Amino acid sequence: MTATFWTVAALLCGVAILILLVPVWRHRARGGRWSVEGIAVALLIAPLALVMYTYVSDWDAEFAERVSQESALIDQLARHLEANPNDLQGWQLLAASYMQLGRYPEGRAAYERVWSLTRQPDDELKLAYAESQILTDRSTVSGEAGRLVEEVLAADPGNPKALWYGGLVALELGRDDAVRTRWTRLLALNPPEDVARVVQMQLAQLGGGPAEGIPAPSGPEIKLSVSLGEGRSVAALGPNAQLFIMALAPEGGPPLAVIRRPPNAVPGEFSLSDANSIIQGRSLSAYPEVTVVARLSSSGEPTAQPGDWFAQTVVQPTAGQPVAVALVIDQVVQ
Repeated sequence: MTATFWTVAALLCGVAILILLVPVWRHRARGGRWSVEGIAVALLIAPLALVMYTYVSDWDAEFAERVSQESALIDQLARHLEANPNDLQGWQLLAASYMQLGRYPEGRAAYERVWSLTRQPDDELKLAYAESQILTDRSTVSGEAGRLVEEVLAADPGNPKALWYGGLVALELGRDDAVRTRWTRLLALNPPEDVARVVQMQLAQLGGGPAEGIPAPSGPEIKLSVSLGEGRSVAALGPNAQLFIMALAPEGGPPLAVIRRPPNAVPGEFSLSDANSIIQGRSLSAYPEVTVVARLSSSGEPTAQPGDWFAQTVVQPTAGQPVAVALVIDQVVQ
């Protein structure tokens, strides 16, 4: 594949040089002499193009070649398994390879074959098979895939992959408490940064939702009175709007505490405390000063989007004595 790329590139450069030499040749025919500048430009086009390509391109030829070779080997293995349908190790390798390359439907089909050939599936196979189902059909979290994940969690409560998919299962079934428990435990295991970011956002979105009920305050308490600015109506935000009230640490990061309510909860009275904490070890009581934000999100997402309405202020939580704060939502996220 790399050799083909460079062959085509060389041909294109040759065509470009010929195109540039045409006016040089015409200049020679009319004036009786060659244009040194024109010849120089024509001959420099190829090396300049190569320099520019290597400077601005993010193409990884070695990676592309490796993927091409791996795909060829996988296809060869698939042909081998057509002639040897009971080769369990071959099916396991094929299924894992398909999943690694993002060929999820083929990976699921291969794992179905592995499953049928395995008498006593272990936790690793249960999770791999469940994952292949979930990545091709999200609804399977409430079916066989969800059941397999629950079996692994029961046997190994600290399994990171099981905690991740177990959170998805609980989320799909509306078991918010289980979502918080599983994903908080997952964060404590220091997952990859992209996974941690998604988990934190999902936990923030859950907040103190209606399914959880209104928790009893604990630790420092911030009593908030939230209202809308003059001339504003929540009806203008659309059907997906949600209210998020958050306490943020000075250094940033995921919220220390979150309340999530429908937009018609404004105007209203709210209580923000450690009972609304979403991540173990991050709480209001650990900070002498926090920023409290009330945001009406038109998208329903906890992260700020242009057009969202908000109000914010800095608060110093005090243990044993509630702090009263009034927020008027009259600003727009730009």
